[in-house]
Amino acid sequence: MKNIRIIILVSLLLLVTAGMSIHAQERRTDSLAVESASFHPGYAAESVDQEALKHSSALDPQENLFGRFAGLWVMQNGGFAGDRDPDLFIRGRGTFRSAYPLVLVDGVERKLSSYTNAEIESVTVLKDGASLALFGMRGANGAILVTTKRGREEGFNVNVSYDRGLNQAFRIPKFLDGYGYAMAVNEASALDGDPWVYSQMDLDDYRSGEMPELFPTVDWFDEAFREFGSTTEFSADFSGGGDRAKYFVLLNYQNERGLFDQTNPDDRYSSELQYDRFNLRINTDIDLTSSAVLRVDVAGSIVDNQRPSTSTANIMKALYKVPSGVFPVKTVNNIWGGTSYYGNNPAALIAATGQYTSQSTKLNVHTTLFQDLDRWVEGLSAEASVAYDNSPTYYQRKQKDFLYESTSLERDPVTGVISDTIFAQYGSETDFETGNGLGWQNRSSAINGKLNYVRELETGLLTSALLYNQEMLIYTGQYNTYLYQDLSALASYAHMDKYFLNLSLTYGGNSMLPEENRYGIFPGVSAAWRISEESFLEESNLVSLLQLRASWGKNGNGSVIQNLEDQHYNSSGNYYFTDNLKSYSGIAEGFLASPGIMHASATKYDLGLDLQLLKQIDLTVDLFYEKRTGILSNSYWLASSVLGTVTPFNNDGVVENRGVDASLVWSAGSDDLNYYLGANFAFARNRVLEMNEPYLPHDYLKSTGRPVGQQFGLVTEGFFGDDEEIASAELHTFSPVRPGDIRYVDQNGDGEINQYDVVALGYASGVPEIYYSLSMGVNFKGIGLDLLLQGTGNQTGYLNTDGLFWPLRNQTGISAVSAGRWTPETAETATLPRLSMKENANNYRRNDIWLADVSYLKLRYLDLYFDLPVRVTERMKMSSFRIYLRGMNLFSIDALGVVDPEATGITYPTLASYHAGIRIGF
Repeated sequence: MKNIRIIILVSLLLLVTAGMSIHAQERRTDSLAVESASFHPGYAAESVDQEALKHSSALDPQENLFGRFAGLWVMQNGGFAGDRDPDLFIRGRGTFRSAYPLVLVDGVERKLSSYTNAEIESVTVLKDGASLALFGMRGANGAILVTTKRGREEGFNVNVSYDRGLNQAFRIPKFLDGYGYAMAVNEASALDGDPWVYSQMDLDDYRSGEMPELFPTVDWFDEAFREFGSTTEFSADFSGGGDRAKYFVLLNYQNERGLFDQTNPDDRYSSELQYDRFNLRINTDIDLTSSAVLRVDVAGSIVDNQRPSTSTANIMKALYKVPSGVFPVKTVNNIWGGTSYYGNNPAALIAATGQYTSQSTKLNVHTTLFQDLDRWVEGLSAEASVAYDNSPTYYQRKQKDFLYESTSLERDPVTGVISDTIFAQYGSETDFETGNGLGWQNRSSAINGKLNYVRELETGLLTSALLYNQEMLIYTGQYNTYLYQDLSALASYAHMDKYFLNLSLTYGGNSMLPEENRYGIFPGVSAAWRISEESFLEESNLVSLLQLRASWGKNGNGSVIQNLEDQHYNSSGNYYFTDNLKSYSGIAEGFLASPGIMHASATKYDLGLDLQLLKQIDLTVDLFYEKRTGILSNSYWLASSVLGTVTPFNNDGVVENRGVDASLVWSAGSDDLNYYLGANFAFARNRVLEMNEPYLPHDYLKSTGRPVGQQFGLVTEGFFGDDEEIASAELHTFSPVRPGDIRYVDQNGDGEINQYDVVALGYASGVPEIYYSLSMGVNFKGIGLDLLLQGTGNQTGYLNTDGLFWPLRNQTGISAVSAGRWTPETAETATLPRLSMKENANNYRRNDIWLADVSYLKLRYLDLYFDLPVRVTERMKMSSFRIYLRGMNLFSIDALGVVDPEATGITYPTLASYHAGIRIGF
């Protein structure tokens, strides 16, 4: 209670003496929104509006953010529509726990992928500690603020758009055909010291291709994928208003049809990948009185998903792991191909296992009341809002099994004549087993209040605000309710439009922490000096804007495992009793209680420069530093395993993160010609200062002192050439080695190659240190071109995908990547180890062969459009008319080449797409 009294006292003092909001009308924004840097000099914040987002046809708004902001990392993932959320990071990664930023839509925490581009007015990214102090225990990872569109007093406006796109897999890995696979298996068996698996006559038959039912060559990706999928989006919005009311209404439909083929063999169901979404939004602003405005926002959507009953993930695993030469798609008996080992015929998994559908509905209601209190206190106003979201998902499954069979043969060992064909059947053709129900349900509610005070002085403007925010997020499952509560005081002073000071203080907490540590205090301060307003630059024709900024702030991250302060118990092994050996599962002690757990604290510093020259060149540069302490860490290695359970968690983790982000835009034009060139660049390097790392005998083994996610592996020094070299080399302990296996460097000189010879290699995984983009646009008399290139640098990936990079292990296939493998004939030039049919733990582990540079430069979008001249649209009673051709993810420049460097594992592929569309305004 003492802390609450202190924070209320300080908040009221700031409210009376200083300020935050800018103008009374501008204060009528989201209850928790912080306006862009143009409103708050001193903050490191960037905004883009709807016009900048219109050049991409991605259905997910997150995929429109590639390269848009200096300091926002957007990393693409594979996956079908509605399931390919890109990873978002602000200024890299400053923690070894979750680094996902806070996303607020109209001031309420919501999932950005559940919205459409057509309803978004602007997106703002907050990066520095001062602007993020407002969000208390949710501000440490940065914040993305999204504002939806609203009506204006401009009569009745209608905008209609239609977009049709074709998409295809960005890159498909190439696997060897049946003959190449059989040759590789024989090669691997011989190098393992075993006999050939396929005879020369088998190889000849594979090569001839005359008996595909016995010696198949199946391109499984070609069988399972069609060449193109498709997307469609239709939007119609209506906006307008008068003196007392304004409205914005959006109707939107989206769909995507996936790449899976073989989807309609049974007229009782379709197993096509389908995504359909209907969206509705109604935003209204009503002047209740001359001093009161009521805002009511209602948004809803219905999302239907359909796929084969077998999950997309398992189908993709089969595509990578089933070799091309082991069985045909179907046998001569028109039965699905397979063997006793391979029951995962990829085509059958798509076509013959049934259908899974789900339907998600979403309802968002958000009501805000704005009240001007000038009649009581000049410059005083208040806001209050309530929001409620509900999103259940229901599913229906029609599941069945399929019959499959293998085909083997007997042949004369001398003549090669096939004397008999043997069929063996597995599985069974079953009827549907159906099931349906509630998959999950997400609910949330928010209550916000804001008191604003503005006072104009002779030499400047004092403004302030006192805010209260409370949110509840409820997800399906135990320990899945999250409560947040914040009380904030904000103040700013602008002196002669030259000197700016912003202060903020938040007292906030959440329900995930123990009661005694549930709340924290988060201050922030920023300042700016607009040098261009000084007398010596005020009349300058060269310098339009020159501004220095500095900020400091403390932000929190209170996202921890629920109920850590309690002792946990887990299900354990079965206990058998009675003469019938009846069994029941037991309960075992889980990790020990972790009393005293607190939130992590991030202290952020920022120094920025804003420069505009000739009103054409805009440059923004920020240097930043962050030190995050109190990161939740494991401690199980601090106690002996004799303890018999997991030791408590603690707040010992410390990470520092520093770097620079910058943006540069040159724009110019005339009545007929307009153009711009832009670039964004960000570099962020983090370092783990403490993570409770266990004792390690050598410093080079430690992750402490290195970046989060630093890759480690063995250093190779070629391949063993013969048994004599193996006998004279250090003992390689992971598995027996043969000629063609990898030889490693003995880092500690103990004569053995083991886990103590691992060193840091390359950079971290997941989050690159460098993220940049290049953009340009030109418009000549209504004919325009816009494009954006986006790239990364200093990122290391682990190429361990079975079948693709690691061939033949566990009976998988083999791809064209293995062309550089060691053989006795290629010993001098080989870049990869020999083939092996065994597990071969020596070769297939982290080392400098499989740890590779996955940096890239991609063409994210290319938009060619034509706008009808105004004189023509006016005669046609239209306000605008645009047609366009557009491409997304059209190419990548990278060192990998065989698959998308952003999706090197087994996943539904990332897509390149080609669109045509039209937009008409009335």
